Amino acid sequence: MLSQYRLMSGVLVGLVLISCFVLLVHSRATAVVIRHDKDDAAALRLAQPFQAVGRILPDGGCTLIAPTWALTAAHVGASLHPGSLIQFGDQTYAVKRVVLHPEGSGPKGSPPEVDLGLVEIAEPVIAIKPVSLYRGQKELGKMVYLVGYGDYGNPRSGLRRTDGNRRAVTNVVDDAGPRRIFMKFDEPPKGSEFEGVGGPGDSGGPALFLDDGKIFLMGVSSASMNGKPGAYGVTDVYVRVSSYISWIKKTIKTK
Repeated sequence: MLSQYRLMSGVLVGLVLISCFVLLVHSRATAVVIRHDKDDAAALRLAQPFQAVGRILPDGGCTLIAPTWALTAAHVGASLHPGSLIQFGDQTYAVKRVVLHPEGSGPKGSPPEVDLGLVEIAEPVIAIKPVSLYRGQKELGKMVYLVGYGDYGNPRSGLRRTDGNRRAVTNVVDDAGPRRIFMKFDEPPKGSEFEGVGGPGDSGGPALFLDDGKIFLMGVSSASMNGKPGAYGVTDVYVRVSSYISWIKKTIKTK
């Protein structure tokens, strides 16, 4: 099955084998895109509670899961080194080290089989509460918040370059495989109230699930497929966090 598949970091790649499908990698990612009948103020307002979502400078996202650890995509983490900077709120923090999942590397320019990386931060982030990991197996049909600092806009008016502000949109998990969860960008009147997808500058950012007021990290932004990036009908691909709980917990306990 041939489909369009793009890395959110915008890297041009060829044909790769993923989950038994041959996918054509798109040359450029889309941005944080919200449905055309909602304004940018809605995306800014929706993102306010999610302070644990960080910005990997200059382009990339992550989520604080412990005072000195953040979870991101492997294809973002691979570009980091000790001294690289992560921003939470108005404060920047230095990277101490990066640990990629054992299946988080592959041929140059190709999305890894498991697009997960853990970033150890040189000093604790003490002013922000880390997000809990989603451990359930009931992702299908759940509404999630996709959060990031990347370019922004909507399918009708086009995109603007990032201004460094955190934004969020919503979507519903349409499919959940052993390694990934999938969300289609539905055109109104279909879709969630603040329907959208992620994009450049948002790779590694989260899909967050709210349960009784508590925030859980359900997915990590990896790629998109089956359509023109940023257009209605495209499908966003996130790594399924619940499948990698043991690796995450083991790694952050290792010094």
